[in-house]
Amino acid sequence: MPAWNNEISSDLKKSKQITLDSGGNGVIIFDPDHANQRWEVTKIVVGTNQNATATVVPYVTPALNTVSLATLSAGNQRGAATWSGNNDVFSGLIDVGPCDFLSLIFSPPKGNSGTALSGVVGFAIVTGTKFTKRG
Repeated sequence: MPAWNNEISSDLKKSKQITLDSGGNGVIIFDPDHANQRWEVTKIVVGTNQNATATVVPYVTPALNTVSLATLSAGNQRGAATWSGNNDVFSGLIDVGPCDFLSLIFSPPKGNSGTALSGVVGFAIVTGTKFTKRG
């Protein structure tokens, strides 16, 4: 994305967590701090509080400006869903504009009710660069 005039850049590192509901679903949302800021996210780390040997682990789908798989389109999805949402890393570039939000949608694997994921805590860490327009 081209630089705005008078932008100041700094490191981006944000983290959040969510407790998955009875269906094994949850959403973590990240958005710029204010309307004069944009982000270039280059890495997303996701995980859960599950044991490393857990047999049912959530998918995590990165998306822009949507909070559910039902409203997800090819234009919103960023990267492929991961089948190892209990310990995975996405890398690449995701531009998050001043009016956008980045969501990480946790969901049960296809064909699974998600009951085994109820109460699991999912977390995410996003890193990259944030750009703040001055003047």
